[in-house]
Amino acid sequence: MKNEKLIKNSQKTIGSAIATSVLATALLGASSVASAASTERCADIVKGGKNTCAVKSLGISCQGNATEDNMVGAWIKVPAGTCGNIVSICAGTAEAPEGTKEKKLAKACKKIAPQSDESVVGGRLVDRFGESI
Repeated sequence: MKNEKLIKNSQKTIGSAIATSVLATALLGASSVASAASTERCADIVKGGKNTCAVKSLGISCQGNATEDNMVGAWIKVPAGTCGNIVSICAGTAEAPEGTKEKKLAKACKKIAPQSDESVVGGRLVDRFGESI
């Protein structure tokens, strides 16, 4: 009788541990997807040497290899929803979308190159190879 009770308690403990593990895995997976979706790749506005990575059309495959400012295809990660106006946001002439994380925005703004054309307010959304999406 005592052994049966011990076995039942062990089964409950194992079942609880499995359920907790499954729940934790699901939550971690959801947070990494949300984290990835909280940024976008923004090209053509980056300081030379500050690109995040890969410009396939130029043969650049590593971070920091853009040779000049505003190189077409050189991209950085910026907070989601800001690419279209990132230059203006960083210059203080436009507001960042509600909910934009200030630390991510500040990090992105440090990598924005000066723009000689006042009509440039942002960049172009690209994939991880610097190709338009």
